[in-house]
Amino acid sequence: MIKGLKDIKGIVEVSDDSLLTFGIVVSVVLLVVIVTILWFMRKKRVKRRFLLTDKERARERIEAIDYDDPKSVVYTFGEDVKLFVDEKNRQEYQDILQGLQKYKYQKEVPPLDKEQKERIKRFIKEIKWVI
Repeated sequence: MIKGLKDIKGIVEVSDDSLLTFGIVVSVVLLVVIVTILWFMRKKRVKRRFLLTDKERARERIEAIDYDDPKSVVYTFGEDVKLFVDEKNRQEYQDILQGLQKYKYQKEVPPLDKEQKERIKRFIKEIKWVI
């Protein structure tokens, strides 16, 4: 039966580029992943450069204290100034906080007396702004 068939041709070699195509696709995907990772890392580094630290933000709030608002003074002084307190001025800080306790947790508070304001201002001037 096979001897009588004359229309069948011999085996022809077919070029197979699938391995090359696979290599190109993998290379492109890896390149895209690496570029994306580098882009995010650079973006994060640039963003971090412009962010303020906790101490820098606290210093801005301390310098912007409105002494006409006693609650604001008490809470800002209590929370933000403690970041800059060292062993040398810790006792004075605690004494000032003790004097400010009467202004905390009250709905209506009287204005700060002149002595307290001056004491707080003097303490803030003496702070070493180590950031």
